[in-house]
Amino acid sequence: MPDSADDIQRPPPPHLLVFPFPAQGHLIPIVNLSENLVSRFGFSITVVVTPKNLPLILPHVTCSPQIHPLVLSLPSSSVLSSEAEHVRDLPHGVHSVALIRALSSLLPLVHDLPPPPAIPFALPHNLPPYPPPSPFLLPSILSLFPPPSIFRRHVPGHSDWDFTRQSLLANARSHAAILNTFDFLESPYLAHLRATAYASGRIWAVGPIFPSVASTDENEKILRWLDICPKRSVVYVCFGSQFTLEPAVTTALAAALEGSGARFLWAVGQGGAYVPEGFEARVGARGMVWRGWAPQVAVLRHKSVGAFLTHCGWNSVLEGLTAGVVLLAWPMEADQFVNAQLLVEEAGVAVSAWAGGSGTVPEVGELARVIAESVEEENWPELRARAAEMGKRAKQAVTEGGSSFVELEQMVKLLTRTAVGE
Repeated sequence: MPDSADDIQRPPPPHLLVFPFPAQGHLIPIVNLSENLVSRFGFSITVVVTPKNLPLILPHVTCSPQIHPLVLSLPSSSVLSSEAEHVRDLPHGVHSVALIRALSSLLPLVHDLPPPPAIPFALPHNLPPYPPPSPFLLPSILSLFPPPSIFRRHVPGHSDWDFTRQSLLANARSHAAILNTFDFLESPYLAHLRATAYASGRIWAVGPIFPSVASTDENEKILRWLDICPKRSVVYVCFGSQFTLEPAVTTALAAALEGSGARFLWAVGQGGAYVPEGFEARVGARGMVWRGWAPQVAVLRHKSVGAFLTHCGWNSVLEGLTAGVVLLAWPMEADQFVNAQLLVEEAGVAVSAWAGGSGTVPEVGELARVIAESVEEENWPELRARAAEMGKRAKQAVTEGGSSFVELEQMVKLLTRTAVGE
């Protein structure tokens, strides 16, 4: 049977080149978005990735044959070895701007917190750049909050200051902005971006974007332990993929967990993470210390988890909100303080656990009290109700007819028109 006129005229799905910033919190969300574009709309995606970061996206590439890695090595510089392909590889005292400078020489098109060359490269080729769903987008908060630390660290005229400033301005000149958030959570801020014509006013809130929950033998060990715990009785503790606590801070956290009397699952990360000697023996079966990456989405959605002690990185924020658990905010750096303010003061779904950042040791007794109260159902009833409602709204946003579902469709329509030169 011949194709209909509509089928003949329908343009092929676009082929997108995406260029994530080389940090796990940036790589994974953009690949998750790519999976969505492939499965739902038939897109082809090429992801620029460095050799060391390729293993992070390989499971997604294997499952989605329309996602292709483009492996490129970074050039070395006077302050950056060619081996530094991830923010974790940066030597002490070297700011991530050095890594961004190296990335800029690759001339990306679809960019994540882009360096300035992204824009001049793209526009002459009629290839509009789009900043994809970053955990945060600094230009969006410059007019609302104090400037990021990079601006306070350097003075105008300093090469890093000027470079970062141009990078942020490049975001604002993008053809559009794709944000990993949803309308119910950040409606006033999305409206502000549109009203100020940031990224031409094309602002698509398409979150929350999550990975599929894959099961492995290692993951099952965690989930089996959670299965034997009472409902909403466990505090999940994790501070993201890029941050390692100082020993003094870790010691205070361990003392607070021990003193709280609460059940807990503490994901300390990969490698030789420090845990005080004898701690695990003293807490016994009421606590699990997990050395490695925990299946965070599955953990937070487990019926036994009632609270999440988090650094307030944006991916963790969205995962905690969607699970509807109580958030205990302990911001460490960067945008995390603004995120904590949003959660505690505006959304009212979190309690401040510690506000001193990464360089201060928390007060053990106060932290222990917050941890204990977070899994006692009689405490904070209004906050728990708001957290449950936020989880419901987050899920609704990405289901058919939801705000993020609709905005993703609008984004795809514009991308498709752009691909055929309309």
